[in-house]
Amino acid sequence: MKRPNIVFFICHDLGRELGCYGKPIHSPAIDQFAAEGVRFTNAFCNSPACSPSRGCIMTGQYAHTSGGIGLAHMGWPLPQSARTTVDCLNDAGYETVHVGLNHERHAGANHYQVDEERTWDDWQADRAVDKAIACLEARARADRPFYLNIGTHEVHASSYRRKTDTVYGGAVPDQDTHVPLYSADLPGLRREMGQFQAAIRFMDRQFGRLVEALERLGLRRNTIVVFTTDHGISNNRAKGTLYDRGVEVALAMGLPDGMRAGHAVDHLVQNMDLMPTLLDAAGVPIPASVQGRSFWPLLCGRDYRPHDEIFIERNFHGQKRRGDREFTDVYDPVRSVRTRDFHYIRWVNPSAWQRPWLPWEVDSRANGQTLEEDDRWPPHPVPRAAEELYHVAHDPLEFVDVACRPEYRHVRVYLAARLEEWMRATDDFALSGRVPQRYEEPGWGEWPRG
Repeated sequence: MKRPNIVFFICHDLGRELGCYGKPIHSPAIDQFAAEGVRFTNAFCNSPACSPSRGCIMTGQYAHTSGGIGLAHMGWPLPQSARTTVDCLNDAGYETVHVGLNHERHAGANHYQVDEERTWDDWQADRAVDKAIACLEARARADRPFYLNIGTHEVHASSYRRKTDTVYGGAVPDQDTHVPLYSADLPGLRREMGQFQAAIRFMDRQFGRLVEALERLGLRRNTIVVFTTDHGISNNRAKGTLYDRGVEVALAMGLPDGMRAGHAVDHLVQNMDLMPTLLDAAGVPIPASVQGRSFWPLLCGRDYRPHDEIFIERNFHGQKRRGDREFTDVYDPVRSVRTRDFHYIRWVNPSAWQRPWLPWEVDSRANGQTLEEDDRWPPHPVPRAAEELYHVAHDPLEFVDVACRPEYRHVRVYLAARLEEWMRATDDFALSGRVPQRYEEPGWGEWPRG
């Protein structure tokens, strides 16, 4: 069989805020793509920060195994020794191409044969898709299979705060804006969500252009197209946390010859599984160091054993402490195990950060534009607990912590033991109390900017 081309599209900070996931959000191109392909309803990242999550995708390894445990520009780029999807496909004879944003390493450091990430402007979704379409047009009749990686700055908060009026055509009106149920509905937050959803509409149009180009060039029949994001949205109890809203990801795939068209996968899937899945689909050996598991057999209708549980970690992320003017690299190790029905979270250092607010606890004292700006919110009067447990089958928004309820004691004890076993089996540094030291000073690396 002819080896498939692979087009991998990853956007920033989207979570599952799309119409195809039941949200009242306008995203017609992605919704149609998901309806015509395979949509994953229970996909999660293995680390809820931009660079670590993308490192998990590219290596098929946990962040503390690969070493990509913080933001690349904060001194934690994925080590060059970590073998990625790109390295494996290079060795297998694929042409590998990147356009737009990468965030697992510095620009130009990811071993693509063709790397078009040259300026900050290249990160914008329309510019990235323009370059992607030019690459597709140049390769439409080539015999050699290709892997095309497309990253966009959208829908990161730093993009929509600057570009809503100049690029995205204005914010979605307040009356048409969706405020997630886990978020407080304050005027400033509703305005911010309107900007966020304008960025989604913009990014959706660009993804639609990409799919149309694949159709026009006759490439869809032998191309695997992946649409995903790195983690949850910028909001309270979301991005940067291990709650479901921080680690949930949209994931949809279009397969060659319309395989599994219109299919929804409800199994637990982790983004660490994407690397072995794509290698499996390409007929490329999966390195023994990979900790994820290919779900390609599931897509091909062969025997497949779903995950009973997945493990998730948080280490470093840039944040603002109260009174800080700049973001700092905050070490706040958190670990969790997620099953179909339960989510157990362990705060390794409960005092490292304040307890996140629940939406009904928020009032007008919180005058920030976004719940991500923790320095503008009053300190929570209740400290964080060392353990939390949520019965997500009945409490999907994780509002009720049942860790101390006697009827859930057996669940808590079992999941705590499983988490401990996983940490020991993977040599997790969080067990020792050792604070890892970053590899280099913060910065964006050496590349042209404009």
